[in-house]
Amino acid sequence: MSALGNLVSIALYGISSSPFSYSVAKGAQGIKEASLWAVNRNAAYEITKSEHPEMVTSTLLFIRALAMAVGAIVSGFLISWVGFHWLFALLAVISVLIFIPARKLDIGQKKKFTLNEFLKKLDPRSVDHKIWRTSVVMSIYVAASTLAVGFVLPIFLLSKGLGYWEIGMIFAAYVGVGALLLPVTLRKVPSVKHTILIQTLLYSPAVVLIPLVGDHLMIVMVMLMALGESTSYIIWESLVSRMVRRSENLATSIAFLQMPSNFVLIPAYVLAGLLVDGFGYLASFWIAGVLFLLYSIAAWRTLKSDPDH
Repeated sequence: MSALGNLVSIALYGISSSPFSYSVAKGAQGIKEASLWAVNRNAAYEITKSEHPEMVTSTLLFIRALAMAVGAIVSGFLISWVGFHWLFALLAVISVLIFIPARKLDIGQKKKFTLNEFLKKLDPRSVDHKIWRTSVVMSIYVAASTLAVGFVLPIFLLSKGLGYWEIGMIFAAYVGVGALLLPVTLRKVPSVKHTILIQTLLYSPAVVLIPLVGDHLMIVMVMLMALGESTSYIIWESLVSRMVRRSENLATSIAFLQMPSNFVLIPAYVLAGLLVDGFGYLASFWIAGVLFLLYSIAAWRTLKSDPDH
């Protein structure tokens, strides 16, 4: 599903000629992203023998972040060299190649379900209330990240006089900075308390200062915010691990756990636009800082009740 969604979204982006067709391509990309992490996390939990699978999935996230950063830089170079259409053609070929490892991946339950059994597993009423409660905590993070980054950060940087190439490089660094945490997730299990403290001290002050400081210091603040957000992925994965590791059906539990977060994206993008339009960039960044602080507190309260953390 992920490979197919990737191929379809690339094809739609390649022929996109209007806001509507672009939104359709974005929707296909969203399906790809959702199915990707349902499979990746499920595979990680089934394959790993670690007592802390959240470190395994965090490592996967940081490796993917590094790949995305490299991909963004390479894509920018190829666009300037061969243009958009040839780039999309190359991405389509790569998407087809993804089917090869996807077909060889031997994970997941092999049991066949009837339609009624399948629908029963998707019944929200059957979901443990702790999953829904944790999903609300995770939604707070998504709202904060959307208000601060989403489309607000790039247009803010553009308003400061930065060019497209400079903004692209900043975003490549923003995504890829998580790779700096690979030595942490590969070698040890960091303290939840210390991780939450670090992510909060990095992210919240930085996001508040971004619209207030000068150009050079602003970029430093953006990178500190990026490092704080990357650090928070460890807590995100810890929340997922806490909820699904004893679940009978990993994929379904992961899907329900992240469903509210995906829905929160819609009003968060709308709110970001309204805030910037009505009150300026400062309002969107500052509210994001407050929401991230609330997320950190709620995540700590959720995880500290778990004896394994």
